[in-house]
Amino acid sequence: MLAIAPVDDLPEAKAIGGFTREGVWQLASPNIDFGGYSALVTLGPGEDLVAWSDRGMRMAFARPGSGDEGRVRFDRVDDRGPLSSAFPDIEAAMRDPASGRTWLALENANAVLRYDAASRFEAARRPPEWTEWGSNAGPEAMERLADGRFIVLPEARATGLLFSGDPTEEGAAQSFAVSIPHDYDATDLAALPDGRVLVLLRKLALGYPPFTAALGIADPAELERGDALMVRLLVDLDALVPPENWEGLASESRGDGRIDLWLIADDNSASFQRTLLAKLVLDPRTLPAAQ
Repeated sequence: MLAIAPVDDLPEAKAIGGFTREGVWQLASPNIDFGGYSALVTLGPGEDLVAWSDRGMRMAFARPGSGDEGRVRFDRVDDRGPLSSAFPDIEAAMRDPASGRTWLALENANAVLRYDAASRFEAARRPPEWTEWGSNAGPEAMERLADGRFIVLPEARATGLLFSGDPTEEGAAQSFAVSIPHDYDATDLAALPDGRVLVLLRKLALGYPPFTAALGIADPAELERGDALMVRLLVDLDALVPPENWEGLASESRGDGRIDLWLIADDNSASFQRTLLAKLVLDPRTLPAAQ
């Protein structure tokens, strides 16, 4: 069972800078493994959303407005190949719509897993470039670019890695500097049709819950010039959605050229936090031009 209820503590503004809020919902379930979601993907327009938690749980559920609200499937990501004994702190996920394959990044194990379209285990690897990341400072954001490269950002570090291909396979990664303004940290990434990436940002703040969030944009083409990856702020999320520990971001194109953005918040198993799901619509024509 999954309860999906619209929240009423919404900011006054519904649209800012090309971003329009379509809805914010609180998710709740009596399932003992519910909560702690840090990663989110979509299975395609109108299809289920899938979230992964920092306890190694997978939740596939019908999206709000589908007419099938409440339908949900919980399962544990048990088969992790040679890493099955490692703690399954899943912090990032991405899905290739063409093949249906999914990649999961484990923070404490500093590892990446790959599954086929039927969620069967295919590969696991601890990239050597990740070994210097601490047990609680590993991969936090991961995205596959249109050309097959993977970009990975660790938690609370001013560096990132660009893989020339699948990070579960052998191959060196390019290290680069990351510049994020106002002390934000990246928690997730979503590729845009023009080759740039949206960056979900978070930092600690006074209040309950003690977080503030924003969305930024970055251009991986800067890395081809040997430059740092510059994240430019686009919108203060607190002006569109309730403050929470927003950690998961997924995107999908609409038929009218706009982009649906889905965000999920990690409740940290805290009584004063909520598992929130938000839907924003982005008009990419409003985005700043690439530098």
